[in-house]
Amino acid sequence: MRRLIAFAFLLMFSSMSFSADVKTLPSYKAAKALTDRIMEQVSKDKMEKGINLMRPYIPISKAEFNAEVARVAVQQPAINARFGKSIGFDFISQQVLGDSMIQYTYLQKFEKHVMVWRFIFYKPYDGWILNTFDFNDQVKQLFFVR
Repeated sequence: MRRLIAFAFLLMFSSMSFSADVKTLPSYKAAKALTDRIMEQVSKDKMEKGINLMRPYIPISKAEFNAEVARVAVQQPAINARFGKSIGFDFISQQVLGDSMIQYTYLQKFEKHVMVWRFIFYKPYDGWILNTFDFNDQVKQLFFVR
């Protein structure tokens, strides 16, 4: 069951070219504000709405993004059945790599368990894009990072 509920939504874009319609965020603080808004929605059991907030900042096709959102929506009932009601979130950490990458880590709290959310932003030029995000229930990994 643990593997069934371990979710990963990894978007690696090394082989993809930028789409002209991808928006950038002006600062890492704006990226943090976006992830806070995403987590506010997700923690209110509005996962699809939260994930859709990411869409303008991810350089993948709309069709590919929508397919991933649909896959997550199908898994939502299993998450709720296993973990209980979503009861909020905690911001855990910010990790900066040079001038070009930053990761924000959150916990989504449920009545019976937690999920770890990670958002990695990349700054190729002057603005920040969402390079990768994932969420899963592998909480033990948080204690080995520090």
